Amino acid sequence: MSNDSVDELTKQLDAALAGARNLSILVEGVPQLLWRSSNMGHWTWSNRQWQAFTGQTLAQSVDRGWLDAVHPDDKGRTLEAWEGAVPHGELDTDFRVRRASDSTYIWHRTRSSPVRNAAGQIVEWLGSTTNVDELKSLQDRQSRLLDELARHARQLEDEIAERRRVEDQLIYEARHDMLTRLKNRGFLLARLRDTLGRRPGRCSVLMLDLDRFKLVNDSMGHATGDLLLREVANRLTGVVRPVDILARFGGDEFAVLIADDGGPSAAKAIASRIIEVVQQPFSLDGQDVFSSCSVGIVHVSGNYVSPEAVLRDADIAMYHAKKHGPGDFAVFTAAMHEAAVEALHLRTDLRSALPSGELFVHYQPVCFADTGRIAGLEALVRWRHTQRGLVPPSTFVPIAEDAGLIGEIGQWVLRTACSQLREWQRAFPTAKLTMNVNSSAVELRRAGFQEGVRDILAETGIAPEALQIEVTESVFLPAAERVDLVIRNLRRLGVRVALDDFGTGYSSLAYLERYQIDTIKIDQTFVRGLVRRPRSLAVVETVLRMGKALGLTVVAEGVEEEEQLRALQAAGCSFVQGYLLGRPMEASAVANVLAGQHLASQV
Repeated sequence: MSNDSVDELTKQLDAALAGARNLSILVEGVPQLLWRSSNMGHWTWSNRQWQAFTGQTLAQSVDRGWLDAVHPDDKGRTLEAWEGAVPHGELDTDFRVRRASDSTYIWHRTRSSPVRNAAGQIVEWLGSTTNVDELKSLQDRQSRLLDELARHARQLEDEIAERRRVEDQLIYEARHDMLTRLKNRGFLLARLRDTLGRRPGRCSVLMLDLDRFKLVNDSMGHATGDLLLREVANRLTGVVRPVDILARFGGDEFAVLIADDGGPSAAKAIASRIIEVVQQPFSLDGQDVFSSCSVGIVHVSGNYVSPEAVLRDADIAMYHAKKHGPGDFAVFTAAMHEAAVEALHLRTDLRSALPSGELFVHYQPVCFADTGRIAGLEALVRWRHTQRGLVPPSTFVPIAEDAGLIGEIGQWVLRTACSQLREWQRAFPTAKLTMNVNSSAVELRRAGFQEGVRDILAETGIAPEALQIEVTESVFLPAAERVDLVIRNLRRLGVRVALDDFGTGYSSLAYLERYQIDTIKIDQTFVRGLVRRPRSLAVVETVLRMGKALGLTVVAEGVEEEEQLRALQAAGCSFVQGYLLGRPMEASAVANVLAGQHLASQV
């Protein structure tokens, strides 16, 4: 080899060494942690930055000693990354490296590129490990923020779902009756309003309520009453068509909107079917309960503007059906509306009838059957309206009960009658007169009724046994225990109790056995048939014998003919009442009769 060649080679070697020194300086100066490894991940070299950061010497870090500086939780994952990179020649993974200065672990990212031989086989790896702790912290914060945002999003979704659920529930409750799950009054009104808004807007509305439903509540409890309402709702659901709207209006009232009206015959057919299914026995808590309902029907054919007017007229028709007895229906007519308006006016006028002096009392004699002399009087309230004249008690007494006026009127009648009796007793002391005063079921159930009787007795000064409270069987139907207590308290005061219209109800004998009754008044229905119907005479004779056996006073009502009086006398009846012996009259007329009897007794 010539000297020139040697010099050239020397220059190249010096240049290579200079380049190597420069590269070494450059490598040792970069901030990254650099390393080399075999093709299987065994390190063969690491730069001073790695050694300074981890505190490892070169000898400690080569082979797999570098794993001692890796966080224990990351070692397995990092080795898996190595093994996964070998077939593909790609390594990019993160792991935590322990810092020698404070033994804390700092996140680093390792990227490595393979070195291949001429055959393309990986012979070693050249890699760098870069501090990405701040980036990792930022990513963690970002991840936490995203997780928090996702949590808030899920929470918001849950709140929206709950709000929708609540809104759906509120909408459901706004449209449904929660006891029976039927549609409610508001929903039916809205649908009826829509129907009326269309032309011709034909439909029918059925209004119904259960007859004597309060009796079920009072006798069996409200829980059983609620169960009955649910069972009724189930049966009604089976009667109406899917296109009809069945609603509960509250209490024991239901309504049906038949939108595609088939005319009066269709509505009547549905009403008849409703009455039929409600009359079938209900099995409630192990016992059969029998019920019935009254139905009012109104047909709409363009003559209504408001749904309230339709329901008003259906309600009027329903109450007309009730007058016919339980389990019936009635179709609304204009005459019914006129009668309802009339009743409303009477209701208003009745409030001022007592203070204005329009109410007064007539007295009908109760006479000894053998002599015809007056034994006692029955007080009968009358109303002389300033424009209408005399209003029948059968008209205004139910209005007074419904308006809550019967208590005040009843107390006034009782006080007036007792005061009048006291005057007659003073004027005719030998007559030994008594006074009968009628009291309705509403009065007897009113709090303080017996106390009011006691106070009036003390105020007027008449003996308790001179007063007899007359009741009909209807007082025993609702709140029987309450009525029984009132009757017992009245008798403790010394006041007598009479059962009026005896024989017209199905439980008359049961009432005699259960309640403390002093007097029974045979209904005029039997008295009228005494002469012409042998069975009526047999009934009267039986009642007289029963009354005698039970120690009861028996009075025959409705005596209007001499033949009737003679038949009663022959049967042994002691007391009679009727137009033959005396019509209801004013107190002055009664005084005249008493005076005549008194004079006759002196002769």
